[in-house]
Amino acid sequence: MKLAITTENKLGITDDVLSLLREHHADLIKVEVEDGKIYLHTQELAKSTQGTIASLLMKIPGIRWVNQIEVLPGVQTQSMLESLMQAMPDPVVGIDTKGQLSYVNEKAKNLFQEHTENHKTPEKMNQIFVSKGWQEKVNAAANSHVPVNINTIAGKMLLEVQGIQGTKGQMLGALLLFRNHDKVLASSYVMQGEEIDGLERMVFQSESFAAVLQKAKTLASVDAPLNIVGETGTGKTLLAHACHSLSDRNNELFTVVDCQSMKSDEMESKLFGSETRPGVFELNRSGTLFFSHIEFMSKHIQEKVLHWLNASAKVKGIRVMASSAQKLSAHQQAGKLIAGLVVALDVLRLNVPPLRERVEDIEPLMQLFLSQFNQQLGKNLSFSLDATTKMKRYYWPGNASQLRHAIYKAMMVAKDDMIQASDLDLEGAINLEADLEGMTLSEAVNEFEKHFLQHWYQKYPSTRKLARQLGVSHTTIAQKINKYKLNELT
Repeated sequence: MKLAITTENKLGITDDVLSLLREHHADLIKVEVEDGKIYLHTQELAKSTQGTIASLLMKIPGIRWVNQIEVLPGVQTQSMLESLMQAMPDPVVGIDTKGQLSYVNEKAKNLFQEHTENHKTPEKMNQIFVSKGWQEKVNAAANSHVPVNINTIAGKMLLEVQGIQGTKGQMLGALLLFRNHDKVLASSYVMQGEEIDGLERMVFQSESFAAVLQKAKTLASVDAPLNIVGETGTGKTLLAHACHSLSDRNNELFTVVDCQSMKSDEMESKLFGSETRPGVFELNRSGTLFFSHIEFMSKHIQEKVLHWLNASAKVKGIRVMASSAQKLSAHQQAGKLIAGLVVALDVLRLNVPPLRERVEDIEPLMQLFLSQFNQQLGKNLSFSLDATTKMKRYYWPGNASQLRHAIYKAMMVAKDDMIQASDLDLEGAINLEADLEGMTLSEAVNEFEKHFLQHWYQKYPSTRKLARQLGVSHTTIAQKINKYKLNELT
């Protein structure tokens, strides 16, 4: 028997109801009480007994009405919540204040049972997480209400934490939502780009790049805007992410906004949101926002970003980083960036040298990319001596990104498990060994630069286009063209 009893707010009325049930030997299964309502679930009773109990209940002072119901509200709510949790596309775990698992949906059971001994469901939080400092990461997710990266027994996942409070505000536990990175990458607001933890995975041998990384370690902990300056393909995004990972914001979001590839209206919506969708500035309140190729940001968005930066200057919120091909002041002089934004962003600066200025890093990067592609493609290729020599002599206007792409293309055509020089499709690759004989260093550099610029000037006869392609200023290209009389050669 299931009853809904409407009552007055009378002290002791619940005891009167329960006493009546005991007198008629109606074993109570469940009772729920709220203001003006008592819900009862007893064992099955004969219809005549049910009628008698209902009649007697109506005679108790303070009871206004008695109804039969199909299900108690609390049970119905519990069933709906259970259905919701099971319908969730992601694993969900409920924990109590002692870190014990009090609830696990089927997605979580299936995920974690595969990675435990005897395929048992974990009973404690520390049986799910495997990384050091996992408690700090869970606390960070709970306090910031944004996802954090965390290592679990099922691999690296994004964790969201929602605290559960009682009616008096006391903490009763929390819900842990685990999200797969592949799903999250479709979202506009979560980390983009290759994952890197700190600077440990950076591959280099040159002293110049070692100095860059040493400075990056220092700047990572300084809570101020950071501008990373370097040509296309020098790894500016990886450095920005590494600085984020080394900062005290490493448990917060790292959001990338590519100002070169994103349309103006799309960028404005992503940053500042719309009527139906919050923007990055609202969602990522305490992480890092990285503007890649900031010189391509439209003027009206620059003004809105500057207004936001000025308005939030006194509050410790999101940290802003930006990358550019040249110093921000140069883009200001060229009319691409407004003065106020340059002042706001050009506080700390990290200059990344191009690959041609750190030749010692070419071969280590070659081996890194080759190893990655061998693993991905199921091959076992290596470089011949002439291929290595050709790559180390190349100018690499596209830097490490171009190097990586060139290796991939060469692997597609290489034969006999060996990449030869002839397999490498390098635009502008020149061999001046005979011509350089007997020259001084300055003369040899000038001769190489002349041939290199002549090659690219044939492809980009516009000085502005050539300057953009090679990542230098229009003035520099104009001076070089006049110096080597390239106009007379074409």
